[in-house]
Amino acid sequence: MPADRILLIENPARLSVDHGRIKIEREGRDAAFAAPADIAVLCLHHHTINLSVHVFKVLAAAGAAVLVTDAQHHPSAIMLPVAGNQALPQRLQQQIEIRNSDLSRDLWTKIVRSKILTQAANLRYFDLNGALRLERLANEVKSGDSGNAEAQAARHYWKHFFGENFARRKEGADDGLNARLNYGYAVLRALMARQLVMSGLNPALGLGHQSQQNPFNLADDFMEPFRYLVERHVLAEGADTSPLTSKDKIALLRFMEQEVSMGEQTFRVPSAVAESVGSYCRAIERGAGELRLP
Repeated sequence: MPADRILLIENPARLSVDHGRIKIEREGRDAAFAAPADIAVLCLHHHTINLSVHVFKVLAAAGAAVLVTDAQHHPSAIMLPVAGNQALPQRLQQQIEIRNSDLSRDLWTKIVRSKILTQAANLRYFDLNGALRLERLANEVKSGDSGNAEAQAARHYWKHFFGENFARRKEGADDGLNARLNYGYAVLRALMARQLVMSGLNPALGLGHQSQQNPFNLADDFMEPFRYLVERHVLAEGADTSPLTSKDKIALLRFMEQEVSMGEQTFRVPSAVAESVGSYCRAIERGAGELRLP
């Protein structure tokens, strides 16, 4: 069973290792314990959290990622497990060989098509207008998305999902809706990057995302068809526009509880992520293949 727990620490605390478990001590409370193997991502949201290198080593050995935030509680760093993965050299060579190839363009086409279909599914889930246009657009995605269908779909999707007045903002967003989306995406990105590294992949070598300044291009690629989970959760919780609070952050992590449909099967989010990444590994090994996507 893959780890599927997001452990959020947002108050002064001391983390240590006690008989193989992560021990969490907070003033005025009994100590809490978590098995490293149960942790997918450890989110550290307070500047006075104290932990040793031993904690990082134990978490890395268990395959957990660590997400750190800055003074504004925006994600600022991710620690990923890399040691002991024998597939790293082979996977790196395979990733380099498919750069800018027909296979790379084909895989990115499939990701874009999946993303647009999940956006359409979200509109139908909430009985909103606009789903049919997205479903048609998904069938019109050209190789490598040369027609920029992803951007067309985004403009159409957001105005129907959150309304005409909503504007999607990424960096430095201070409005409630964008802050909630960005926080959920950050956790999803850490989960995706963790799975990529555990599979021996270099998250900087992307398909559609190829920025030389982005160490998580491939994670951002594979996030695209999964973003709908965060968006669905935010709207289901009432699309709150008030400032993001600690309580809101905890509630946001429940997007992980949703089920993801892939063909005739359904998976919990961590298992779905593992399925997608595994299908990508098979595709670059064989030089062809289908991606398992929502």
